[in-house]
Amino acid sequence: MARLPNQNMTPGRPTKPRGLSKVASTEWDRLVNELQQSNIIIAKAHGLLLELAVTTVADMADARKAIAKDRAYVLNKKTGDMRLHPACRRLDTLRRDYVKVLSLLGLRSAKPGSPIESSLEDELDADL
Repeated sequence: MARLPNQNMTPGRPTKPRGLSKVASTEWDRLVNELQQSNIIIAKAHGLLLELAVTTVADMADARKAIAKDRAYVLNKKTGDMRLHPACRRLDTLRRDYVKVLSLLGLRSAKPGSPIESSLEDELDADL
């Protein structure tokens, strides 16, 4: 995966986008606070990644509602066979996308017993 060059971004809290759903807005507040409490340095420029993460969470919530309503398997009216609900496949894809976005924001597994002292930019540079 191509990496953007270190742009020496100034740390700062990104502005929450207007028009987020209630689920996405709640997730924005939770995720930004969690990143800051974890000493992960974020910049205003990370707003687009955060927006992608929180809208993905909202989409996952919608998929879970559909699965809860219809169950994980649905009847194929043409063949009479049971098939996996389309929302199950969508949920699986959304989960993978969410993990990728969180990784780009600096949420990775920490080594046991070691403090996390690097910024997102440090981590991205280390992968090169």
